[in-house]
Amino acid sequence: MSSRTPVPMSLSSQQRRRLLKALAATGILAAVERNVALAQSAPDYKALVGILLWGGNDGENTLIRFDAAGYQNYAAIRTPASGLSVPQAQLLPIQPVRVALPFGFHPACAPFKSLFDERKLAVIANMGMLVQPSTKAGLNTQGQPKPANLFSHSDQQFSMQTADHAQLLKTGWGGRIADRLAGINAGNLFPALTSTAGLRAFVSGSTTIPLTVPRGGYQNVSNTNSFSFDALHEAGLREVLGETSRNVYEIAAQLLADEGMAATSVIKPIFDSPNSIVNPFFEGMNNDIADQLRGIARIIEGRGQVGLKRQVFFAQQFDYDTHAQQPNRHPRLLADLSSAMRAFVDAMVALGLSDKVTTFTISDFGRTFKPSTGQGTDHGWGNYGFVAGGAVNGGDIYGTLPIQALNGPDDFGNDGRWIPTTSLEQFAAPMLRWYGMSEGDLSYILPNIGAFPTTSLGFMA
Repeated sequence: MSSRTPVPMSLSSQQRRRLLKALAATGILAAVERNVALAQSAPDYKALVGILLWGGNDGENTLIRFDAAGYQNYAAIRTPASGLSVPQAQLLPIQPVRVALPFGFHPACAPFKSLFDERKLAVIANMGMLVQPSTKAGLNTQGQPKPANLFSHSDQQFSMQTADHAQLLKTGWGGRIADRLAGINAGNLFPALTSTAGLRAFVSGSTTIPLTVPRGGYQNVSNTNSFSFDALHEAGLREVLGETSRNVYEIAAQLLADEGMAATSVIKPIFDSPNSIVNPFFEGMNNDIADQLRGIARIIEGRGQVGLKRQVFFAQQFDYDTHAQQPNRHPRLLADLSSAMRAFVDAMVALGLSDKVTTFTISDFGRTFKPSTGQGTDHGWGNYGFVAGGAVNGGDIYGTLPIQALNGPDDFGNDGRWIPTTSLEQFAAPMLRWYGMSEGDLSYILPNIGAFPTTSLGFMA
């Protein structure tokens, strides 16, 4: 048994953060960035909300070319016999500002169409994970590198969340954003990073510990059987946490539990408040992504109690791996997603934060333009990304659209796997600049950004 003197758990705020960094350096939490450049203090509030469409959303049935030639090409490849073809008369037409040709949203995406028409939704074309700007010839015959394990769900989900094509980093780009917020959120120990999707790679930082929030509500960490507050259990747990510790592992566990309880004491009353103006916007929505966005909206509504100037949120919607039965599954997913995002945007308007909160989607990859057997699609590559909010220059499609030809110049193979023309870095950078990140911050958050000469696509105000 160790004879060392027990270490009391009465640490100042500065000591607590110093201890977290020391623990990270030992490998208990993560490797600490040694030269943390703190951002300038910010007088206003801003939040980024990322949504992972788990499994690879079929972008080509989310947004379909509506002009005669474009739709004819679509219908010739996604034939009625495939079960995937959406009749042109059912599409919801939109006209991008800078793109001459019209497009049509899937009929389940009426909320997306309304956001687009109101110029609160931007579409980023053919976005995906890249090592560098790539062409078919370069990839096939000139040795251009490809992302590691390109068509694997777990690998590409990890890469899209970490912004690391080689999958060597152990932190996510959401976590690295939060690492850079210490100066902006100075003096506040409440986590700047919140996940409603559990401890995913996106929310892993070097010096940041995320808060995870249950999707259906919030209860005290001491209370496992009821949603009501159990003062006796709470007091007992706090007494246990107040005991002295003999080693760094016990200190780490106590510290994390203590910070979790502190965050709970702030956030639970926000969820319990009967006077929320957010809830009515989600009325009648009984699905997972609506629950998550409702919870995030409630936390943003309680930003006065939380006291942060910058926050990052992460949500996730499952079931986009549509190898089969896509006509039954995909419309439901799109309806749930677009309705929840519409409600979230409207809730931000009601809170007076329309131009202060930006929501975006990422996905493992797109799906093949060519259908597979069983009324489904296989793993693709480039995909549409969607960005919503009052600070978005919406009503337009940004980036370069692929030539939709099987075995054509943008097809990595012959099944319609589009080689991305917009990298994740080019997608993320405009949002990060709007958020207040410096160019030095960008190179920390997106380590491979230097591989892409143009990172200002213009979709953020």
